[in-house]
Amino acid sequence: MRKFACLAVVIAFFGAGLQAANEPKVVSGREVGANTPSFVVLDVTGPHKGNAICYVCEYRTAPTVLGFFQDRGEETANLIVKLDSLVQKEQNRNLKGVGVIVSGPESKEWLENLAKEKGIKIPLVVFRKGTQDINVKLYKLNLQAKNTFLVARDREISANLTNVSDAGFAQVTDATEKMLSAPET
Repeated sequence: MRKFACLAVVIAFFGAGLQAANEPKVVSGREVGANTPSFVVLDVTGPHKGNAICYVCEYRTAPTVLGFFQDRGEETANLIVKLDSLVQKEQNRNLKGVGVIVSGPESKEWLENLAKEKGIKIPLVVFRKGTQDINVKLYKLNLQAKNTFLVARDREISANLTNVSDAGFAQVTDATEKMLSAPET
């Protein structure tokens, strides 16, 4: 009886692994090599707090990491903290960053509290019309993705990372370092 129970566990384990391997990868965001078009957001915590602003326009050709987030959970908070730390660490290389909550203005209070509690310096913004905002389509954001990170310089995307976990943020750090180390064109 015990052998059958162990066999059932092994079969279930491998079956789950095969299912996960066969699940399609979530694709979100503009592709590598594409440009970062202008998009207007509502600034919640940045230097233009309370106003509509295009940070892509303001940062122009500076190296930038755009983080788009679907929810306001603990993992999102941790990722925003890590994004802010990365930008602060690389400020001498002119790295810029923005955290965008896709769901919209109902996230303002959460972002304000997060910025205050964690000392976040990068602008935290929201799409003015939430998931119905034209920027969702413009940036090809998949609403099924937990997050999308776009790493860009000279308004050209060099890396697109989707569904980054808290433990996997090194992917964003590595992609940013690669972009910062590449010769400017």
